[in-house]
Amino acid sequence: MTGAQNEYDAIVIGGGPNGLTCGSYLAKAGANVLLLEKKWETGGGLATDDFQTPFRFNLHAIYMMMAELMPPYDDFDLANNNVEFIRPETQMAFHYDDGKALVFYTDPKKSAESIAKFSTEDAKVFEKMYAEFKQICDEILIPATYVHPIPALDNVELLEETELGKRCVEVSEQSPESMLDFYGFKDPRVRGALLYISTMWGLDPDSTSVGYMIPLYVYRMLNASIVAGGSHTLSSALNTPFKANKGHIIECADVTKIIVENNKTRGVRLADGREFFGKVVVSTLNPEQTFLKCIEEEEIHDEDVVDAAKLWKWEGRSFFTAHFGIKGNAPEFKAAAFNPDVNIALVHVFGFETEGDVKRHIAEVSEGKVGKPAGHFTCTTQFDPFQASPGPYGPLHTLRYETWASYEIDGKHWDEMKHDYRQQCYDMIGRYSTNLGEAKLLFKFAHSPLDIERRLHTMKKGSIKHGEYDALQMGYLRPNEDCSRHRTPIEGLYLAGASSYPGGMILLGSGYLASNVVAEDLGLDKWWTPPDYIGKAQEKGYIPS
Repeated sequence: MTGAQNEYDAIVIGGGPNGLTCGSYLAKAGANVLLLEKKWETGGGLATDDFQTPFRFNLHAIYMMMAELMPPYDDFDLANNNVEFIRPETQMAFHYDDGKALVFYTDPKKSAESIAKFSTEDAKVFEKMYAEFKQICDEILIPATYVHPIPALDNVELLEETELGKRCVEVSEQSPESMLDFYGFKDPRVRGALLYISTMWGLDPDSTSVGYMIPLYVYRMLNASIVAGGSHTLSSALNTPFKANKGHIIECADVTKIIVENNKTRGVRLADGREFFGKVVVSTLNPEQTFLKCIEEEEIHDEDVVDAAKLWKWEGRSFFTAHFGIKGNAPEFKAAAFNPDVNIALVHVFGFETEGDVKRHIAEVSEGKVGKPAGHFTCTTQFDPFQASPGPYGPLHTLRYETWASYEIDGKHWDEMKHDYRQQCYDMIGRYSTNLGEAKLLFKFAHSPLDIERRLHTMKKGSIKHGEYDALQMGYLRPNEDCSRHRTPIEGLYLAGASSYPGGMILLGSGYLASNVVAEDLGLDKWWTPPDYIGKAQEKGYIPS
């Protein structure tokens, strides 16, 4: 704990990525900021732990889709603050039972060459689609992530005024499955791979409500990176400017009450009875926690805000993650005989031969069934040796396997079966590997959807993005139309968590946008300026000025 006073300019509830981001911007702007974190350390989903082993395990977030594009990267000079994003050229390898593999690269031409081994026609289609996705993302969707949203119809009207904007609207009206037909992909394996990339973070194959997420997922997951030293390195770097600018942190601080008087926020009360007061309170909690648990219903004068919190939907799919520490060489794969680059891919996908396999697995999980653990795998130490400390033991490697899973499972309980399912995940890696059987398994543990909720209380039912992505919970409606621009109808209360715009997935967008409005309302000196790509998008009329 640092700081012993109880009067502050701003109080931030939650020390996850968005809370740290918001707090750091405000502290550097001269505000006296208190950050309250329920756990014993800050970081939230940017969690890395060694569990007193030689291995560093990334328990939650691992793939950074925005990385250097996030405004805090430049604003806080994270590159010179020990943040290195490692982005392998070989991004994803889809393994098949016949020993073949479909490989995607950061270079779309190399991806097209890999696709051509399955379909020359689809290779040409992919290059066209990728080029469109890249342009739409770079010029419209990524800039829009870091400006406040406008109503959906207004946004469509704005986009319809330009050719690229019209194409963005056309693409956004597709579902992950219809997108394959929209561009004309034919080969079952190519279609299956692209459907998996489109849906791997929670979109349903037939959902048309948030089609604009498809270009982002495909383009950015084929340019993904990991953080050198583990994901927690990023949270530590965000912590540094906060503390350097005299921000105060209290850990193990369980906020049970947001103090509201006459529709004005005055401060917060902790479970142990301590109270802290501030001109503003910024909550990174989910809507249920903020508006239904920390504030009495009669204290909220806007019934729509209360109703939206009561109707908030959690994601239908969560994740089961299996973690392993091995002694021996990094896994090598049978499919390397087909394409040697398989062995150097960042992400390996197992268990999906066609789009039908993807759809069936999603359907099973959505029904609460536990089938085979088809999913994706990364050996982090293959790209960052410092995520294991070999010492006298010889080569050590850290393995991470992730598969879709339901929070509630049919007739079973995760605590009773997660160890067996963890073994099935290890066996799935071994099924496609040539040398995993030679390795010595030194450490293993499982992280179920139930464990996600236990570790990160904002992620109810294992909802990693703090709430489902659908038309009524995205954009101008995340978490509702009265709060999506980060102010709320309660004076002095702001939102900055993944349940507010633009959402989760380590974008740092919610914390960044919240800091902008809080700084304006407190009359602080906004020392930062928007990234150049925002100005360019505004000049071209793609996003509002």
